[in-house]
Formats: sequence, structure tokens, C-alpha cells
Amino acid sequence: MAHIGESEPTPAGDVASFALPADYLMLPAGERRAVVESLTERRTVRRDSLREVIAHHYEDGDPAVIGGLSIALELDPDRRVKRAAAAGLACIPDKAVIPALRGALSAKDRATKGHAIFALGRLGAREAVPDLVRLLDDSYSRTAVADALVAIEDEDALRALRRAAARGPRFRRRRLGQRVSALESALGDKGSR
Repeated sequence: MAHIGESEPTPAGDVASFALPADYLMLPAGERRAVVESLTERRTVRRDSLREVIAHHYEDGDPAVIGGLSIALELDPDRRVKRAAAAGLACIPDKAVIPALRGALSAKDRATKGHAIFALGRLGAREAVPDLVRLLDDSYSRTAVADALVAIEDEDALRALRRAAARGPRFRRRRLGQRVSALESALGDKGSR
């Protein structure tokens, strides 16, 4: 059976278990969501305790599912499926997820966008800085974007954060000013090494 996003089989397992079925988009939304959620639940490391599972949730995603989740995120019309795909990609500590997550920054669904913002910051995705900077005027995403830009530790991000912190209501300026200080500190610490 052919699969969307199929690649060469690997000795570690059957690639079919990592890809979307060929008729994926023809399935009802609930079944598509179940397929995507099964991919998001694949982990590279099994944890012994619930505490470890929770603590490492955003570190254990299986890179083998990137293709299937990326396709679902891009093509699926259901926002809940897109959200699940973004959440799954956010759990994979592999730079290969960056293009799909950058695409998710334009999602209308706030949770989908939030997963992408968080993961891009966690991955230090410098190539996503221009995309993230455009979201600094989005009232829902602003704080998460500022935190992601701090995590990325980029000079362009600092300039954009300074501009954003210089305008708007006082509470917004103060909140963004805190992120500016954090980023200045992080960049200063890097420069002193």
C-alpha cells in the first residue's frame, strides 16, 4: 500500500507505521485525527515514570514521523488535526521540523500557532526569526513570540523586540522590556565567553 510521505524503509521498523495512508484526506476528520495522534504518540525514548514522561515530553518525539505530521499540518482542513500535528512536531528535537512549524505560524488556530512558536524557540530556529518578528503585533501570540525570540538568542530578534517594546500600552512595553533585558543578558553572556 502506498503512503503519503513514504520514504525508504529503515531497519528500525516498517515505514508504513510512520506515514499517512494514501487515502488519508478521504477519511473522516475523526479518523484523520486518530492517525495523526498515533504518530504524535511515537517516542524515541520510553520513560519509566509518569514524572519522567511529563518532564521530557518535548524531547522524545520520534523523527521518523516528521513527514507524515508535516503533510497533515499543511494539507488537512480540520483545525484539530492541524493542532495535533503541530503538537507532535513540537515534541521532536530535530531541525527537520522547522519548515513545517514555520508554515504553522500563519495558522488561524491559536493552539496550532502556539505549538509552532514554542518549538521554534526551543529549537533555536534562527531562520524563523523574521516569521516570529511579524507576530509581535499579534496580541495573542506576542508574549510567546517574545519568549521564543529570547530563546533563539539572535541580534535581529533583539532589535525587533526593542522596537516592539517601545510602543503600545505601558503593560505591553513593560512585559516586552523584560524580554529585551533577558535577551540582552543572554547575548552579552555569549559575547563574553
